[in-house]
Parts: sequence; C-alpha cells; structure tokens
Amino acid sequence: MMPRLLLLGAACLAGLGSARAAAPGAAPTAPVNFVFFLIDDLGWGDLACYGNPHVRTPHIDRLAREGTRFTDAYAAAPVCSPARAGLFTGRWPARVGVTDAIGEAGIKWNGGRKTIPPGNASQLALAEITLAEVLRSAGYATASIGKWHLGSEGFLAQDQGFDVNFSGNRLGSHKSMFGPDYGIGLPPAPAGEYLTDRLQHEAEAFITRHRERPFFVVLSHYAVHRPVAARPETVARQPAKGPPPWGLVPEYAAMIEDVDTSVGRMTEFLREQGLERRTVIVFTSDNGAVRFWGSNGGLRGTKGVLYEAGIRVPLIVRLPDGTGAGRVSNSPVHGCDLFPTLLDLAGVTPPDGLRLDGTSLVPLLRSAAGFPSERPLFWHYPHYNMHGATPASAVRVGDYKLLEFFEDGRRELYDLRADPAEKNDLAAARPEIVARLAARLAEFREASGALLPKANPAYAGVEPTLPELRPFESTRTVPGGK
Repeated sequence: MMPRLLLLGAACLAGLGSARAAAPGAAPTAPVNFVFFLIDDLGWGDLACYGNPHVRTPHIDRLAREGTRFTDAYAAAPVCSPARAGLFTGRWPARVGVTDAIGEAGIKWNGGRKTIPPGNASQLALAEITLAEVLRSAGYATASIGKWHLGSEGFLAQDQGFDVNFSGNRLGSHKSMFGPDYGIGLPPAPAGEYLTDRLQHEAEAFITRHRERPFFVVLSHYAVHRPVAARPETVARQPAKGPPPWGLVPEYAAMIEDVDTSVGRMTEFLREQGLERRTVIVFTSDNGAVRFWGSNGGLRGTKGVLYEAGIRVPLIVRLPDGTGAGRVSNSPVHGCDLFPTLLDLAGVTPPDGLRLDGTSLVPLLRSAAGFPSERPLFWHYPHYNMHGATPASAVRVGDYKLLEFFEDGRRELYDLRADPAEKNDLAAARPEIVARLAARLAEFREASGALLPKANPAYAGVEPTLPELRPFESTRTVPGGK
C-alpha cells in the first residue's frame, strides 16, 4: 500500500476535481454537505417508521418519507467500538483489529470461560484511513460531535481526520444526561442542561462557522445509551411500557423523542441557512437496543449478540435533490457501506490502494437497480459480554444467514426473508447451504486476519458468576435531584 500521505494527497486531487466538476458549458456543481446522525444503542424497533406504535418520532418519520429507509441494514458489529470502526474506515472490524468495545467493558466478562478470547485493539490505528481524512483532503470541514470511543489521547477524533472533536473521548458512555457534569470531560454545564440539546447546539455552531465550505458533521449522540434518563415533562408524555416486542420504558422513549427533536431541529436549521438542498442526511445506530428497555421489533436477541436484534439497525438516507423519496429498500446493507457511499455522493475518489470492504449504496438511493443482491456480509465477534454473547462469527448472503459459535462449533442457519425472528434453525435441513456459507465465512476470517478464541485449559466446567445487567437502569438525574 502507498504511504498514507500520498494516498490522501491523491484523494484530495481526485476529489476536488470530481466533486466540483460539471458537464462542459454548465455551471460548476456545488459540493454536497453531510450531516451524519449516529445514535448509540437505538434498536431496529425503536422508531415509529419501523413499526413501533408506542413512540413519537415525527421528524425521523418525515426523514424516512423524504429519503430511503432500509429495512435490512446492519451495524458492522453488535457493540459500539467495532461498529464505529467499520463506519469510519469502510473495512471489516476484524481487518482493523477492533472487534470489541474498547476499555474495561470489553475485557471484564471474558475470564474463566470455555474459551480464551483474543485481544482487542485499544484504539483505532492511525494507519487506518478514515472517512473524515479523505473528505478533509477533498476540502471538507469535518467535525465529530459527541461519542468517539475509538481510543484515548493521540487516537481521538482530532487525530483521525476531524477538524473539531467536541466531547469525544476514550469512554463508551456518559455519567449523566444533565449538567453540570455529564462525566465526559467537559467544563461544567448549566445545571439541568440536557446533553442531547448541547450536542445539537454544537453541531449547529460548527455548521454556521463553516457554511461557506462543504462540511461533514458526525452528530454522535450519547443517547439512547444508558444511563436512561430524560426530562420529567418529556417522560410524562410517554405511555407505560407496553407488551413485547414494541414496549419501551418511558424514560427510554423520552430519550428517543429528544433525539427525534434533534433531527427536527437540524432539518429546520439547514432550511433556515439555505443548506437543505445541498446536504445529505444519514441517520443510523451503532448496534441494536438493550432488550430490557428498548425494542428490536421482535427480532431475536439484544445488543451485543450476532442474532438480528444485535446487529440489524435503522438506516435512513435523505438526498438533497429528493431522489428516492419514500423508497423502502429491503436489500441487505452493512455499516461498512457508508464510507464508499458518502465518497460517491461527494464525487470524491477513494485513495489508490485503499482496500474498502463496503459497497456504495448510491445505486439503491438513485434507482434501486444495479446493486449486487448476493454479496456476502460478515461479522466477527470472538468475545463474551454482559449481554450474554459467546464468541461467534456470522455471514449473510441473500436471504440466508449462518452463525458459527466457537465454544462448541455449533452452526445455525436462518432464512431471514421467511423468518426474520430466527425461530427456525435450518442447519440440519439444508446442509448444502451450511457448507457453502461456512466456506465463505472461513475465507473471510483468513482474508481479514480475524483473530480466533482458543480453548481454555483451565476451564473448570462451571461458568463464572457474572454481574447481572439489571432489567432497568436509570440515573434519575433530572433537575431537582429526583
């Protein structure tokens, strides 16, 4: 591979030429802007436009009506750090060495188990070329507003291509949704200030400062990750937690409503600034919801596992010219696809020699034709976690998904078109499909350098007692100390 600076220099030259070029005799085309909403732990069933009858998300629903909504979109991993690594590099998390949550959350569940999980990188390597770096080299102003969780000092967003990093640090979460202390290293905030509002304000301020340039803003809300807490007046508007699979804890539903308000404020702000017709809006989540308070819409599992609830997420993309408005796509797509998609929309050429694992979704956004229907999508999670995961890999090709578990070699096969809830394991009935997908999975692991767990020679035959994830957790850190 070419040296990193040469790669980015080539991207800059190619990007500046293609992003601003126009047909002979036509006026130059203004470069497109990007606002990328990345929500933390938002489930596939947490939004009204994905079928939830118990939540109010009018602004996100409108975004879906004005753009393309994907029904079979997947995070790059079932937990945050590797999912974000896949988004920002366009490469399988196994290839970049980030396969679990960075920090204590990613290691404390692994002792005394049947297998010994492999190590996990403590940061996204600086050698990786990020989406922000490529866009910045093409003239974009870049900002990461909110959660980072891809490394500490020297490996923060400002070290990975973002001109501005507001509040992103090594931590996987905040301590409180309310000021004065959010627990993410910011100066004291006004008492009672709500974190979702603060991040929205910072994103608007960045856009205001850079409105004369193309911009790429990642608004990575800490919501709806625990601690689950919201303003009393917002909570009061929510119904009591309904029955599965759609029921939401009221405080959690209120957090979703506040995220929806952020989306509405941003779309209105872009309209007021005269930027709406030049700005692509992307809305997605880094993994599925925690089953105790969120909804995954009847999908099997929870955040942290490779069943559908852990990895299938909302994805909405709205183009500024209105193309694709109201389209619903059931093509399987992956978090790694968003890197080449945004470059394609920007008219920026990826650096020569950069190997991307994602595929541009522009054909699906523009015409719903010409997109490969049988390409394989891969996941590799060789770890344990608090959500009950055991080490596993998975692959989806077309309608079929194979899971392979490392503790005992068990394989499970599901037809996701007929059985999205993964209730009917077809492994015994369709051995030829199992063999074909298992071979694809083995090839992926070999090609990506995926690290594997090893048998634990000290395993005593009894699983250790692990701290229990409480059915509901809320800081109740609302104004007035309630």
